[in-house]
This record gives sequence, C-alpha cells and structure tokens, in this order.
Amino acid sequence: MPRISICLPVYNGADYVEEALASIAAQTCTDYIVVASDNASSDETGALLEKWSHRIPMDIVTQDKTIPMQAHFDCLLDRVKTEAYMLLCHDDYLCAPDALEKALAALDAEPEVSAIYCDLAYVSERGTTLATRRFAREGPMEADMLGKLSLRTARNMFGIPLLVRTLALGSHRYDRQFKYIVDVDLSWTISKNAPAWHIPDVMIANRYSASNSTWGMLKDASQEFMALAKKHGVALTAAERRHIAFTNWSVGIQKQLFGTYERLRTRMGG
Repeated sequence: MPRISICLPVYNGADYVEEALASIAAQTCTDYIVVASDNASSDETGALLEKWSHRIPMDIVTQDKTIPMQAHFDCLLDRVKTEAYMLLCHDDYLCAPDALEKALAALDAEPEVSAIYCDLAYVSERGTTLATRRFAREGPMEADMLGKLSLRTARNMFGIPLLVRTLALGSHRYDRQFKYIVDVDLSWTISKNAPAWHIPDVMIANRYSASNSTWGMLKDASQEFMALAKKHGVALTAAERRHIAFTNWSVGIQKQLFGTYERLRTRMGG
C-alpha cells in the first residue's frame, strides 16, 4: 500500500485539473495514490480523470449528483487508508517537484507532528505567479496560537496542509457550520493535541480566479470567525468582537482588490 493519499475533489474542473495532475506526476516521491472525486461535473472532468488514471495511480469516485463542498471533501477523507494524506483542490497544484518528498521526510523525522505546512504561491487563472506568501517560520507550530492569530488577522495563519498524518485526523471531518474558514477549523482541530510543522519553501500554488467559491463567502466571514472562537473555547470581549468584524471587512476589501488585480493580469495575458 502507498504511504500517501492525494485527495482530489473536482467539480467542473476541466480547465485546471490536468495542471494539478501533472504536478503530482512530476513529484520525486511516487509513494502515493490519487483519490479523485468527480462531483457530478457537466464538463470534460470525467474524461480527463480517466485519461490520467492510465498515467498515475488513481482511484476515481463519481458522485451521482452534486453534493455540498464539505460533504464532497469528507467523502474523500473517508476513503483514506494510507498513513498520510493531502487534499489538493483541482485548481491548485504542487509547484515544487520535491514537495511530497520533503513533507514525508518531515513526518518521518518528527513522529509526534500532526501535519506539514509550507509557504504558498498565489497564481492567476493562467498560472502566472501573482504573489508569494512567506510565513517567516520553520519547524513546530502550536495550534491554539495560530488559531487565535487567525481570529485577530482574519486570515488563515496555518496555511494549506501539504501532508496530514491520518492518525491525527482520526474521526475529525469538515464542520458543516463553516464555509469560508472550514480549512482553518480543521487545521486547528487536527493539531490541538500535537504540533504542526512548517517547511519554509513555496511548494503549493493557490489559484485566484473568477470561479473561486471564496468570493461568495466573504460576506459571512465575520460571523464564521465568531463561531470559530466559540467552538475552540476562545472567549471574546466586546472590543475583540468589534476588532474581528472590522478586520474581516478590511481583509475582504483587500481580497476583492487582489481579485481585480488577478483579472486584469489575466486579461493582459499574465
């Protein structure tokens, strides 16, 4: 059995999924299986997954009807039988060929670690790098500290997991009360009892495009962060609640401006 499951949820992903699959095929670590789920797509997603299943190890699940995002992610987590996994959205990709190799080596070297994170590249629809996110950290990370920092900044201060130890995941799944910050919540939950680990290299490309579901969720971000604090036992003062509301409003504007910048770059061929 391979050591890594790469969970790949896809919905109408024909424009991008091959780039994600090619980035997996380019990895120096080949000890993986791709577990792909087609969420009842109406485009060529199914045919593309089938084509790539002859090139890399892949198990394809086809949903009978389109299900909500969290349920779609959870159905993939339920299929993980390997010691570690990553969830790679179909429009993102691994931008370093040794990403899995480095992440697996870190898990082996640090047996108490729950998950491995890395620095990120933000890319346009065409895959042009728009910006990089350097977290300025290396080694162990404490979940409550990062969770509280996420509350204060209205940003995901964990990052995107490169690998998660399946034992640390256990029976935890994506909480249906969250949409915008569902990744923050699961990262916080998984690493509460064991540290996460950060590798200070850019190894995941996170795509900004007009089709991102994030844009429709920004309006509920403040309420979700309040609920996140309650779930994880963080008591907020009235002043802190006002700060969270204002910071989410400010970050929302910044993200909208960054989205506009991405679309202008794309129209200019970038």
